Amino acid sequence: MPPILLKNVLIVEDQQLVRAGMRLMLHIAEPRCVIFEAGSHQEALERLAEQAFDVVFLDIDLGAGTSGLDTLAYIREQGMTVKVIMLSGSDDPKTVLGCVAAGASGFITKGHGDETVFELALATVFADGVFLPASVIGGGHGVKSHRPAEPRTAAELGLSPRLCEVLYYLCQGLPNKAIANRMGISEGTVRRDYVSELLKFFSVARRTELIVEVARRGIRVVPPSALPV
Repeated sequence: MPPILLKNVLIVEDQQLVRAGMRLMLHIAEPRCVIFEAGSHQEALERLAEQAFDVVFLDIDLGAGTSGLDTLAYIREQGMTVKVIMLSGSDDPKTVLGCVAAGASGFITKGHGDETVFELALATVFADGVFLPASVIGGGHGVKSHRPAEPRTAAELGLSPRLCEVLYYLCQGLPNKAIANRMGISEGTVRRDYVSELLKFFSVARRTELIVEVARRGIRVVPPSALPV
């Protein structure tokens, strides 16, 4: 597996002890990451304004009547290219798929199952993979059965560099307009020539199903800067 580059990570969680546990687990998964913290929706907005992040671990329930989904909506409205991993104590499919539909790049269930599953989730995220719980992808993220020696990239599946780039942005939760702006093409071209082709390639009908399929197959979705020219 290629070396992992230094990443700026933001933990958004209202409980200090949970944040401390997350910080420890993140350093175990990737010692070189630089970790920032926020204890509320407002504090998260302040951190996002101050610093660019590669990954945001975002609790769905931030207490005081606020939701991580509000923070996720802000991130996507601003067109930030950042991987947002939702955290929740519940892994019911409706909750998970709702987060993915809102622009989440993955979902980790807190306090359920073996600790090694949580470690695998973090390792998957840091290796450009998409992690979703067993309740959605089926079969479970078993440590033995879902830890391939070398997960395949989208390029290795036969996708062109441009399709790989669009897939990356889709897995980041960006809408067609934001993708078009980043690629210097029209929104219609993104929808007609790229998104539709990806849906056809993976035999799915909707974006949410595409993200689930990427997670189920353990595909690495690398940033555009790592794609072949």
